[in-house]
Amino acid sequence: AGVALIGWHGIAGGGGSITALGLVLVMCASASWAGANIVARGAGRINALAFMVWSSPFAVPPLALLALTFDGWPAIAHSIPNASLMAWSTVLWQAIGNTLFGYGVWNWLLARHPASTITPTALLVPVFGMSASAWMLGEPLDAWKLGAAALVMGGLVLNLLASRTPLPLAKRQPA
Repeated sequence: AGVALIGWHGIAGGGGSITALGLVLVMCASASWAGANIVARGAGRINALAFMVWSSPFAVPPLALLALTFDGWPAIAHSIPNASLMAWSTVLWQAIGNTLFGYGVWNWLLARHPASTITPTALLVPVFGMSASAWMLGEPLDAWKLGAAALVMGGLVLNLLASRTPLPLAKRQPA
């Protein structure tokens, strides 16, 4: 319901714009993430940090090619030495916080628990993203965003409680 509220606000509420390209890119990212989860789950109980360290360099060639295609070498050559402290802090956070820690823990959990148990917690990513942007960048948290976050968290709590509550067994009738 929380994700639906975000989508509804983006389409009907005028709070943002959704383009066909943006929607396709989000769908491709979702499929890519699902594929990565399948690979991580198939890897079994391995050192999750080492797995992330060794798999991360494979992202560099396609990302570099995209940067060259869309921005060009002059823009890249200019941006690296002129990047701000905020830009380098963001790169450091993406490399250590998100990639090594976040995906390392995620892969560790996937190796030890069923995907159906772990995957719903991914819905917390936008909640933490909105919270972090409000805290670090001063972005406003409108009432609809807080409502969507509450719906997502409420749904996760219900999911967690439902998975821990044993279902009553049906009584067998004599034949």
